[in-house]
Amino acid sequence: MAPKLLVASFHAEEKPYVDNALVDGIDIRILDCFEETHKIIHSWYPGRIIHAPAHRIPVKRAVEEESFDVAIVHESKDDFVRTALLAQTLRDARVRHVLVVTSDVARTPIYRRCGAHQVVVSSDLEEVWKQVHTHLLVQVSAS
Repeated sequence: MAPKLLVASFHAEEKPYVDNALVDGIDIRILDCFEETHKIIHSWYPGRIIHAPAHRIPVKRAVEEESFDVAIVHESKDDFVRTALLAQTLRDARVRHVLVVTSDVARTPIYRRCGAHQVVVSSDLEEVWKQVHTHLLVQVSAS
């Protein structure tokens, strides 16, 4: 069974995550809960979107219904608190593995306390994808 992957805070620079997952045959969805990314997500991936208002309860319900194996939360450039709250909501939604990507090592403890199972400190999307892909392969073999 293919693992289910959620990209939870989508920006144009995260498009390689989705494209790599599609090439690899991974069941992927994109969480659309922020107005600033709504149009671009719908134009690129119309059939892979989970839409929910940007509030804890609706996001939790929408994500919980899908039973995701892994979620990637790429740190918001403008608001690390929003990233932490999103990681916490995804953990509460029973996502098996919440991975937060940040470029600031000092924020690692914040994200861990808020529910991230793993924090990757990197600005190299290829390196991050390798770690995600490895984790997804482990998920498949454990099933």
